[in-house]
Amino acid sequence: MMSPAPFSYRAAGALLLLSFLLCAVPAVVCAGTEQAPMKTPQGSGKKKLLLFAKNPATWAIVTGGATGRLVYREKTGAFVLNAAGLRPRSAYALVRYADVPPRVDILARGESDQRGNLELHGVWHIWMKKFWVVPAEDVAGRAGEAGSLRAWRPERYLFEEKQLGIPCDCPEPEEP
Repeated sequence: MMSPAPFSYRAAGALLLLSFLLCAVPAVVCAGTEQAPMKTPQGSGKKKLLLFAKNPATWAIVTGGATGRLVYREKTGAFVLNAAGLRPRSAYALVRYADVPPRVDILARGESDQRGNLELHGVWHIWMKKFWVVPAEDVAGRAGEAGSLRAWRPERYLFEEKQLGIPCDCPEPEEP
């Protein structure tokens, strides 16, 4: 007859291992995969992402620096980016960076006006990871295609306030 004690230790060990796997593995698996964006149960379906000039040494938002606002609809993929405080009459690209250097997806390209304002429109369907506004000369490729960063000048970029599609206590806010 077997003693129940070894089974209890094995069961406890199995439960501990299972708990670890349930907590740790999804984060590792999700970090490197494209997943469908989180769905909003109700509402307009419009979401927004704020973009900011950041200090590359600290990644703190530059007070009074350039800013942007990306409003998009998950269902249709339609988006509008409005940015201000950029270099006047300069070419820019809205890119999606998915942690595979130097690869980016180029969502749209355009030129800022005489006051440094930029408006870009387009359609995109993968609302995950990082979205940046970069000077057009820093990225190779056409809008709607995969491209690559050919320079790294973060002091000239607008960076997202947070990565999209990553679970956190700061869900993508809906637009009214």
